[in-house]
Amino acid sequence: MGLKRVKTTMKKQKLQKNILAVVAGILFTGLILNTVEQITPTKVLSMNEAALVAVEEESIKYFDSNQIQERILEEAVSTRAQDPKKLQKIENVKTYLLKRSSPLAQYAEEIVDAADEYGIDYRLVAAISIIESSGGKHTFRTYNAWGWGKMNFSSWEEGIWAVSKGLGNYYSRGLTTPQRISVYYCPPSAPDWARKVSFVMNEIGDVI
Repeated sequence: MGLKRVKTTMKKQKLQKNILAVVAGILFTGLILNTVEQITPTKVLSMNEAALVAVEEESIKYFDSNQIQERILEEAVSTRAQDPKKLQKIENVKTYLLKRSSPLAQYAEEIVDAADEYGIDYRLVAAISIIESSGGKHTFRTYNAWGWGKMNFSSWEEGIWAVSKGLGNYYSRGLTTPQRISVYYCPPSAPDWARKVSFVMNEIGDVI
């Protein structure tokens, strides 16, 4: 009886060990699978993301490069398309005003554009500004370098266009020279004013 009981006990222990071994095997396998599932997708995703980032960076470089090239081309075409005479006018006005340290020098293109718009001599606005305020350095009214009535302007650009338009009105009445304009622009000293304005216009230079 004692021997039989011992054998039975040993069988139970062996069975328990087998069961534990199977359970341990299942748990180990599950742990491995879980680890693989956690690690593998991350690596694949990282590789995909890296590839995607690389493609995006190349695309950005490509588009940036194309945009820069297109902009340079547009500017080059625009410059070539401009009238050479207009470019010379701008250069003449800018050069003269720079020599006089005028704040209007950087608005030389604006001055020429306004002159073209209202059909006046491109040198007239710059010349009057020199006589009236040393090119905008000494003004009695805000941004009014031309002694244009009692006007205050919000910027040099506004002043340039307003005065050019006013001078255009003189031109439309046949007053197309400093001598003819001076009678209305500066009645007290018309001849002297006209002579000075004409002198500055000649200094700026004409365009052939």
